[in-house]
Amino acid sequence: MMKIKYKYILGVLVLALGLSACDNFLTEEPILQQTNEFTLSTYKGLNQATLGAYTPFFNTPWYGRNYVVSSDIRGGNAKLSPKSSGRFRTDYQWGFSPDIAPGVWTTAYDAIARANNVINTIDGEFSEVGVTEQDLDNLKAECLFIRAMGHFDLVRLYGQPYSYDKASLGVPVVLVTEIGLPERNTVEEVYAQVMADLKEAENIIGDDYVRANGNDEKGFISKEAIQALLARVYLYMEDWQNAADYATKLIDNEKFQLYTAAEYTTYDNGGVFGLEAAKIPGEVIFQIYGSEGNSGHGNWDVIAYILSPDGYGDVGASQDLLDLFEDGDVRGNLFRTHPDFGDALWSLKYPGKSGNLRVENIPVLRLSEMYLIRAEAVLKGAVISGVSSVRDYNMIRTNRGLSEVASVSVQDIYDERRRELCFEGHELFDLARTKRGLVRNDYSGTVNQNVPFPDYKWAAPIPLGETDANPNIIQNSDY
Repeated sequence: MMKIKYKYILGVLVLALGLSACDNFLTEEPILQQTNEFTLSTYKGLNQATLGAYTPFFNTPWYGRNYVVSSDIRGGNAKLSPKSSGRFRTDYQWGFSPDIAPGVWTTAYDAIARANNVINTIDGEFSEVGVTEQDLDNLKAECLFIRAMGHFDLVRLYGQPYSYDKASLGVPVVLVTEIGLPERNTVEEVYAQVMADLKEAENIIGDDYVRANGNDEKGFISKEAIQALLARVYLYMEDWQNAADYATKLIDNEKFQLYTAAEYTTYDNGGVFGLEAAKIPGEVIFQIYGSEGNSGHGNWDVIAYILSPDGYGDVGASQDLLDLFEDGDVRGNLFRTHPDFGDALWSLKYPGKSGNLRVENIPVLRLSEMYLIRAEAVLKGAVISGVSSVRDYNMIRTNRGLSEVASVSVQDIYDERRRELCFEGHELFDLARTKRGLVRNDYSGTVNQNVPFPDYKWAAPIPLGETDANPNIIQNSDY
């Protein structure tokens, strides 16, 4: 039986509510400081605490920049640009060590702690006159998703792939926020908790639940977002049938449609990556809503600024990625040059809202990914009536300006994932889950141009501060 573990936390229990983080989601100003007991004693307080649990997503170590950018630069889609000031050099050269480790550990566990406060209060038989069971279930489902996403992203980064060694050490499973000295759960145990949280969330959330008073309904969890994350997790577990089944739920859902070639490249305030408040129907299932009013905002250390030559511009596109685009593929237009830097190219997926490079929505789950999940799953044995891998593969191609093909291979799908999902934080983890080594031709570093699989480097080191504070945390081997 899986042991429940607790993250080592000192003095952050009140912080875990994150009430000061709600202002970008609500039209009213939130209460900034309260005790846990007072805040969680009312439905209004629970609702504010749930909103606060979203905030760490936008922090720089997680989706606000590093988690996404590092995956692409470590996976070979990106490289240090000629404008680089040295940011992401460690990531580029796979040079992590315990004292220079990915910082999402603290950020994701912050989100998990915030979610736990709400989940545990509701599970403690919370009641209030005028508040229905469904009202509480919706809040709990949001927090279950956040907790699941936190554990899933942590175990993908700090553990070996489930498909390779699920019995190896993952990360601590945190179900209650309290001071403790946990051990690491196995990768399999972490995935089991992720699945349990997502399945419960799917079962209890309202079918048409849309959070009130939000700037962007796709910036909040819905039943569809839960199902899309389930499809992704099943893919990582190589449960091909369930991956295909859940992807199909989104593909068949009339709320979403693939962007056409024209829509895909209309990226300034209306297209796929400049989308403000989901104003047009399309592919986004769940995204991180960017706002300078968010207390998790990273100022200039945000994704659009690091990927634009008009900002810091440290990270550009690699030729290895660019060579994958065929003539006529509109996605090849989502790169730009700069007059001061010759032929170097930077991604245009994050152009900033209305030209402001300090704010950007960050897509986490999109419909095109669901087509690619199903195509891969069917090619590897799943069966969906009337569906073939090549048909799903061609759905992406024809909506990106390309012609249909007669057949498709696993490598074709892997390449298509690189083209379609580049700079969205997938490539490193795609290599890991499919047990493929990293091969880079366009490379200017001094070490680790190629990284074979298996190798200890595919599990990042646990941050030194965590292992120093908690003697029960075993560091990943060879660091």
